[in-house]
Amino acid sequence: MDFNQLLLWMVYVSCISLLIVGFKRGKAARGWLLVAIFLLGLTVLLQQVLPNYVGFISGAIWFLMILIPQRGSVRINQLTWQHRFRSARRWAQVLRLLHPMDSFWQWPRYLYAMELAQAGQLPEAEAKLLPFSQSKSLMSMVARCQISRFHGDWQEILDWMTQETPKATVMSSTSLMATYLMALGETKRLNEMILELERFQPQLANAASKYYWDFSRLIVFAFCGQPELVARLFKGPLANIANSAQQFWSATAVMAAGEPEVAKPEFDQLIASGNCLYANTLLKRSPQANVDHDLDDHSRHQLKAWGDALFVELPDRERQKIQFWRSPITQGLITINLAFFMAEIVVGSSANGLNFGTDTVALYTLGALIPTEVVAGDWWRLLAAAFLHFGIEHLSLNMFGLALLGPFVEKMLGTWRFLVSYLITAIGSMLALTLLTVTGIFVTPAAVGASGAIMGLIGTEAAIQMRIIRQQSSKVAATRLRLIGLFVVIQMIFDAITPQVSFIGHASGLVIGFGVGCLLKLKYQTSVVKPTALKSS
Repeated sequence: MDFNQLLLWMVYVSCISLLIVGFKRGKAARGWLLVAIFLLGLTVLLQQVLPNYVGFISGAIWFLMILIPQRGSVRINQLTWQHRFRSARRWAQVLRLLHPMDSFWQWPRYLYAMELAQAGQLPEAEAKLLPFSQSKSLMSMVARCQISRFHGDWQEILDWMTQETPKATVMSSTSLMATYLMALGETKRLNEMILELERFQPQLANAASKYYWDFSRLIVFAFCGQPELVARLFKGPLANIANSAQQFWSATAVMAAGEPEVAKPEFDQLIASGNCLYANTLLKRSPQANVDHDLDDHSRHQLKAWGDALFVELPDRERQKIQFWRSPITQGLITINLAFFMAEIVVGSSANGLNFGTDTVALYTLGALIPTEVVAGDWWRLLAAAFLHFGIEHLSLNMFGLALLGPFVEKMLGTWRFLVSYLITAIGSMLALTLLTVTGIFVTPAAVGASGAIMGLIGTEAAIQMRIIRQQSSKVAATRLRLIGLFVVIQMIFDAITPQVSFIGHASGLVIGFGVGCLLKLKYQTSVVKPTALKSS
C-alpha cells in the first residue's frame, strides 16, 4: 500500500462519514454535505482518469476544504468561549474563503458584533447584526437573539422562541438551545427550564463538542442555586471560558442560593465594565431570594441526578485524556522502531546503495519473519520482525497508530503491564502467522511490521472500555468503544481488498490484545461513589 492508496481511502471514509452526520443534522450542515458530495464525485472521476495521483489530488482538496475548516471552526469556538472575539474573527475571515457555505461567510461580522458589545459599543454591535438578522437561517436566528441579549430583553427572546420559532428549529442548534435555557432562567421559569434541558439532553450530550452540554448544565445549576456544582464545572471542562463569564455565573448561583449580598459586588463590577453581554441583563434582573422553594419535586430529583452524574462523568472524561509526553513506554517503543529502521537503511545501503528500508536482504538479516526459519530455530524473529518496517510509509503509519493508541492503554495499565501487553500481542500475531503457514491453512512467506501489535492495542483498549462501562455505565467509554468498533470494521474491509496487508496478522493481534486487556489489572480505579450534590435549604 502506498500513500496514494492511503489518501484515497481516507478521503472516501471521511466524506461518507460526513454525509452520514450531515444528513442527521439537516439544514445546519448543508454546506458540509455539498462539499462531501463534490469531493466524492471528483474523486470517483479522478480515479478513472488519474488513478496514480487521485489520492494526492483529492487528499489536498480534503485538507483544504474539510480538515482545515473543521479544525478551524473548533478553534473559533474555543476563542469565542474565552471571549477572545478579535482572534476568533481573524480565523473566521480565513476560513470563510475555504468554506463559504453554512454560516462561515457571516461569522466574521457576527464575531465583530460580539467584540463591540463586549466593549460596551451597543449601537455599533447592533448595526453589525441587523442586516442579516431578518432571514430564517440559523445564524440569523442566533444574531436576533444576541441583539435582544445585548439589551437584556430576555422576555422578548423567550416570546420569540416560544411563539414564532418551531421547537424543532431550536433543537437543531446547540447555541439556540442554550439561549432558550438562559431565557427561561432569567424569567424565573425554573421548572420549565429543567424540563427543557431533559428534552435537549440527547442532542447536547451527543454533540461533537461537549461544551454546550456542560454550559447548559451550568445555566441550570446557576439559576437553581447550586454554586458548588458551578464551581465543579469551572474547575473541569469549563475552566477555560472567559473570566467575566465565570464571574457572572458564579455570582448568579450564589444569589439564587440565597446570598444576594455576596453576589452584589460581583454584579456591580460587571455592570461597571459596560460589557453588554452581561451589564444590561444584570441591570434589568430583579432581585432573587433562595429559589429552592420554587422547585417542584421532579426538578429537585433531576437536579440531584445531574449533580451526582457530574461527579462521575468529569473524572471519567479526565481519565480518557491521553498525554503522549507522559507515556515513557510508548515513546521508548517508537524510539526502538526508529532505531531498527535506521539499521535497515545502514545495512541495506551498504550492500545495494542508498535505500530507505526496502532492501529485502537487510530485512532478512535484521529479523524479518520467515515462518520456515522460525520453526527451524530462529524464534527471535517473532519479536524482531515486529520492529522492522518495509519503507517509510509503513513505518509512519504504524508509529502514528502507536502514538495515538499507546498513551491511553499505558495510562490505564501502568508502564510495565503495558509493555508486557504490547510484547505479547507483537509476538502473538507473528506466531499466529507462523503456525498458520507451517500448517498450510494460510500461507505468509514473510512479514514485518508493528501492525499486529497496533491492532493488539485496539483490542486491549476495547476490553478496558468494556470494563469501565460495566462498572460505571460510562457514556465517554461507550462512545469510544463505538469508534473502536467502526475502525475495526473499516480496517477489516481494507485488509480484505489490499493484497499487501496481512489480514491474519491484524486479526490475531486484535483478538490477543482483547484477551490481554480482559486479564490484566487496571492501574486506575473505574468505580466512583456518587455524592449527594444537591444544595438545598
